Amino acid sequence: MTTNTDKTRIAAIYNPQNQTKTQLIESFVVRQKLFHKLFKAIKEAKMEVPEQHYLIQGRRGMGKTTLLLRLAYEIENDPALNSWLIPVIFNEEEYGIRRLFKLWERIMELLEQRNPEFNFEQAERLKLSKQFEDDNTYERALFEHLSAELKRTGKKIILFIDNFGEMARKLSDEEAHRLRKILQTSPDIRIIAASAVVLESFYRYDHPFYEFFRVEELKGLDKKETRDLLLNLSEHYKKETVAHIVKQFPGRVEALRRITGGVIRTIVLLFEIFADDDDGSAFKDLEFLLDRVTPLYKHRMDDLSDQQQAIVEAIALNWDALSVKEIAEQTRLESKIISAQLQNLEKNGIVLKVYTKTKNHYYIIAERFFNIWFLMRNGRRNDEKRVRWLVQFLEEWCDEKFIENPPEKYEISSTPSNTAQEPQLLTIRANQLPENKTQALSFLTNTEFLDKEPEHISTYLILILAKGEKQWLFDLFNSPEGESIQLKDRLKPIYYAVLKSMDHPDYLRMGEELVQTIDEILARAAQMAVDYA
Repeated sequence: MTTNTDKTRIAAIYNPQNQTKTQLIESFVVRQKLFHKLFKAIKEAKMEVPEQHYLIQGRRGMGKTTLLLRLAYEIENDPALNSWLIPVIFNEEEYGIRRLFKLWERIMELLEQRNPEFNFEQAERLKLSKQFEDDNTYERALFEHLSAELKRTGKKIILFIDNFGEMARKLSDEEAHRLRKILQTSPDIRIIAASAVVLESFYRYDHPFYEFFRVEELKGLDKKETRDLLLNLSEHYKKETVAHIVKQFPGRVEALRRITGGVIRTIVLLFEIFADDDDGSAFKDLEFLLDRVTPLYKHRMDDLSDQQQAIVEAIALNWDALSVKEIAEQTRLESKIISAQLQNLEKNGIVLKVYTKTKNHYYIIAERFFNIWFLMRNGRRNDEKRVRWLVQFLEEWCDEKFIENPPEKYEISSTPSNTAQEPQLLTIRANQLPENKTQALSFLTNTEFLDKEPEHISTYLILILAKGEKQWLFDLFNSPEGESIQLKDRLKPIYYAVLKSMDHPDYLRMGEELVQTIDEILARAAQMAVDYA
């Protein structure tokens, strides 16, 4: 069994800031495609002319810092590059860089720390000099000295700047224009930056950095990447129980990947949980995981203003996206206040705008696992059930045995024997909905059968969808009987699959944790339509 000391050690070592160069390179098993793409762009460029600059976007914990460090280390290890190209690695947070001249000062500090051949004594004299009337003149003098030192040594630099969005926000428009001009004209400096927030201002035509950076987006890990990461950690830390879980209980792992959005930092926490408890379930794992992220998410909520907390609470408790009008009804705040606060929340990556075909757009919690945490730790008693039902559905759906023996291949005899429901199953399977739809409704909303054999209910609902009975299914989910047993929450992915098949506008309210599952449900329904035509 893994001890608490082991857990702390694993988490601390995997943090890129705490890893040695060798440890980081050895543990770098995901983001390989983007790594090779960016390094190819670096290696092929001779920097005889100004080069393309890159911005890596991705939510917190997606591996941006690790990727930047991995690129920097590869440059240091490459004899064709390290003789003339110097990677300048900034800290993950650089609170002191609030002006452009501070950027040049910091670059000089980092260069001098690692490369004694640079002489920035004159820069120190400039810093203390009283000859400069303003900061702009001082900034230009610093940059000229930096450029002169690069030319004297025959070196060029590539800046790896994390949290670039925060740094860019602090620059004035004049400084941003100045930096853009330098990067456009200087062949000696290149930037590969990362940002945890979507820099919408960069997409405005009037912004200095409009269409300036080539943007690479980091999305959550897919199934294979998650498996590779967990197995790599298992091998590195000699945790055979984790490898056993990954190989023998794929549904448990995949359900949690979808729920958490494939965030690398969360997958590492999941590794620690697997190492300590190999006899669990996806929901039990989830509860342990939530305990680990509570300090982070609580801090995130505490940083919000009272009005922002009220808005986030309304959206999070609903789980699915809400309109401004719906948020106003729940918070009793004025719509104009909500709209203003939503802009700030969106800018800081807390909420995401979901565009509709009308002017009334929806808003949803951007990090879906944060939403899960809020429901489980701050929600009503029923909210835990809603989460549990989804996790259990995903664990069953994602199990490889379930995939190898897809439900459309099941024989009716595989359903519970001697049940009163079997005639209804036969009727639906063999032909079409029973003529007496009231009888079918009674079967499909039988809570005892639904609790014991949810996969069979799911199978036949998908089969009904395959037979083109979209409206009947929609009515079933929204019927008094369906509402009374929370059928929408119990079988949430199937409900949204029905909405998507109908092109219903409420489909847009769905969180991204459901997207892949819904596509799989619709693909299965399409295949069943062929099989049982």
